[in-house]
Amino acid sequence: MAIRPTTLRQLYIAELPRLYAFVYDMFGARNEALRFLSEVTKQANAHAAEILEAPVPADAILGFVARSLERELGRRAEQTFQILDNVLRSEITRPIDIHAPGIDGDPSRIHVLLWELKRTCLTAVMGCLPPSVRLSFILTDILGYSPADAADLLEIKESAYRVRLTRARKRIEDYLTPRCFHVDRQNPCNCEGRLGIALDAKFVTPPPHDLDTPKEPHDHEPPRRDMASLYRGLPRVVLSEGQTADVLGLVTT
Repeated sequence: MAIRPTTLRQLYIAELPRLYAFVYDMFGARNEALRFLSEVTKQANAHAAEILEAPVPADAILGFVARSLERELGRRAEQTFQILDNVLRSEITRPIDIHAPGIDGDPSRIHVLLWELKRTCLTAVMGCLPPSVRLSFILTDILGYSPADAADLLEIKESAYRVRLTRARKRIEDYLTPRCFHVDRQNPCNCEGRLGIALDAKFVTPPPHDLDTPKEPHDHEPPRRDMASLYRGLPRVVLSEGQTADVLGLVTT
């Protein structure tokens, strides 16, 4: 049986990995996720008592972060599916150039970059959804909250939440089903063929560490036509030890 946290710091020690991965899924960028999480952590200090007194403090802090994200990001998506296509699919696929910037002649970097591209690309697809719609997909299809529980976290009606979730699932499925190699091996877009294009466009850059890079190849799993399963299969981003210490240092209660 889990021990109930008595301080916000104890709660953060347990929940910080999940919170960071959640915020990353919303922003699609590590630096933005860390920036936002640092800011919302400072704000959470003033609400420590109500968070810790909630029936499930872990849900309470996630809900606090989720509502803060909705306020921060507004109603419009940061990009569109057309913009994403223009970045990654304006050229035909091409072989990986081992001397490309970011690879720099080191074959071992290709493995890391292919995983980073897979994660970045699929997260960017979510970034084409309005933030409220994106939140619903992440909370239910990635984190596993029921529509009723997720609606409670966001403090909205379940009926409104279900509308958002339906929109999210349909738009992601409609976009990925005819394009992504990880959905159907016959689809034209594969990570190896797009890596050089993504590096040139700065769409993907070498990650700050390889702590969240699996040892298996990025395409070792069979195709996933179920979008929830596809996204749950992505490795979650993690903070470095120093970044974890920095965020925990912002918790004052």
